[in-house]
Amino acid sequence: MGSKNLTARKPRHHIWCTLSLLLATSCTVACSGKAQIKSAASLNSAKIQTAISTTTSVNSSSNAAATAAAEALSAKFKALKAEPNKVGLLTEDCQPFAPMNCVQTAFDNLVFLGGDCLYIAKNPLPDPSTGGFITAQKVNAPAWGKPPGLPIPVHEFANLIYSPTRNSIVVLDKSGDLFEFDLTKKTWSVLRTNVPISGSPDPEFIDLCLSEQNNILNLLDPERNQIWRLRLPPLTKAKSKGTVNPAFERTFPEVMPWRLKPGDASVAECISITFDKRFSLLKQFGQIITIEPLAPTGALKVHQAKLPIKSSAGALGTIRASRMISAENKAIPLYVVERQNNRVLAVDKETGNTKAFNFPANSSLRGLLPLPKGFWIIDNNNLVYRDLANPNPGGEKKEARENDSRLALLSAPIKGMKLPKHSGVYPGARRLYRYGVHEGLDLFNDRTHIAINTPVIAAGAGKIVRADANFVDMNKGTFNRVMSDCVNEHRTSEKNEDLFRGCQVWIDHGNNMITRYAHLNKINPKVRVGQTVKPGDLIGFVGVSGTGQNLPGRAKYPHLHFEIWLDGKYLGYGLTPAETVGIFEDVFESPAKK
Repeated sequence: MGSKNLTARKPRHHIWCTLSLLLATSCTVACSGKAQIKSAASLNSAKIQTAISTTTSVNSSSNAAATAAAEALSAKFKALKAEPNKVGLLTEDCQPFAPMNCVQTAFDNLVFLGGDCLYIAKNPLPDPSTGGFITAQKVNAPAWGKPPGLPIPVHEFANLIYSPTRNSIVVLDKSGDLFEFDLTKKTWSVLRTNVPISGSPDPEFIDLCLSEQNNILNLLDPERNQIWRLRLPPLTKAKSKGTVNPAFERTFPEVMPWRLKPGDASVAECISITFDKRFSLLKQFGQIITIEPLAPTGALKVHQAKLPIKSSAGALGTIRASRMISAENKAIPLYVVERQNNRVLAVDKETGNTKAFNFPANSSLRGLLPLPKGFWIIDNNNLVYRDLANPNPGGEKKEARENDSRLALLSAPIKGMKLPKHSGVYPGARRLYRYGVHEGLDLFNDRTHIAINTPVIAAGAGKIVRADANFVDMNKGTFNRVMSDCVNEHRTSEKNEDLFRGCQVWIDHGNNMITRYAHLNKINPKVRVGQTVKPGDLIGFVGVSGTGQNLPGRAKYPHLHFEIWLDGKYLGYGLTPAETVGIFEDVFESPAKK
């Protein structure tokens, strides 16, 4: 309404300014003598008519263009055809968007998560029987810097929850910072900043859920083997200025993953968490465990058990889990999304009995919205509905996900490479010591033999676009300055990110795909910018450059940092750690690549 009023008043404003200016000119001319008054009045009259005609013409043209654009947009929406059990996701200008996850608010509105924004639905979810479309308003990530910007930057959104007691959306980013969007005031604030702690490793929050009447925010941290609890009182609003760090509480005694003994509570290797009277946690390789806090609350005593995934309708085969979603309702199962398998498993919370729901090969399954009798799942830029009463027949063959076809051109950058099992060395993991996000895969001497000067080879055919032939690494002073920059800015700038990668070679494979090979000890002296390479050509040697580990007395942990970039984004952007691992497995460990 406000914009329409401004549009309507604009031509009048211009006419009035023109009239005022010309009348002032008339007064000035009148002082010069009566002889000039008549000619001045005639001149001003002509100018006024010209101004009015021009303004009216411009305004008419502008209005005509705006009307035409509105009619074209309206025609786009009218041309859309609804399909049963499918809801198209569109922005206000009728552009499709493909979110990562979604939540439903207390007012039945949907909020979707993008890598750097929210999408807030402007109309309710249609009935599955008719299908339809949701139009959403895009809300960008909060600005960073001077007021009204927030004191810390966003490092790529990871997941979200809806807090009914605060009527807000809590968003976790990939560095572990928590942001809050107030749905009433339509404003962003910082809920909690994540900072390194004393001792290793730093916490890594990879999923979150609410418990205890939605007053406790729980953060899953497999790195430190803990479920961290953060109290969210209904009347306490997050602050937008300064550093906000509410105190964490532990759920059970802290035991690091490598020191676990039988009987210890363990969330190591877990990738998703939900709560319904107890915690249900999904492990990276498809197992589900439950952890039930025991009375009295705060005693750090829990009961842990396994929840078997079983199906009476036929073998489920290899489970390739990427996330798990549910709700506080016994009738709603635990939904395990298998993105690379194009499948959703509905697991009964008490028995583990499981139903399977298969999807086509061109699907891209992401977040899920559970309902009492079924579920909506994000599939590319649609929500697709499946009824719990109609799973796929037992034993029906599932279709593997179709990855980006460009990735099929790649092979291992180190001969005999076996992918790491730990998701923390894959793209998208936090690098809290420098307040950044990892953009590549680290290959250490664990499942693959790697040492200083292990040969690094081209992962595919292409052209060399960067080769650090005369590389000089950071000295201690430069390294400390760069680390100070990261702490002061609560981020790793692009310039400092490049310094941390050390000695590098980049290959452009065409079709907007680039691979980067970093932390090299040195490059192959025959490699030159502009030359073409074949898969397997020697391009450099493993090192520790850029890591600070090559400083005197600190040379250790040699590894290759390997990045894949598609269309200007690193492979892993907008994905959960488990989703990223799944793609790397398909690209480098499929039978065709062995």
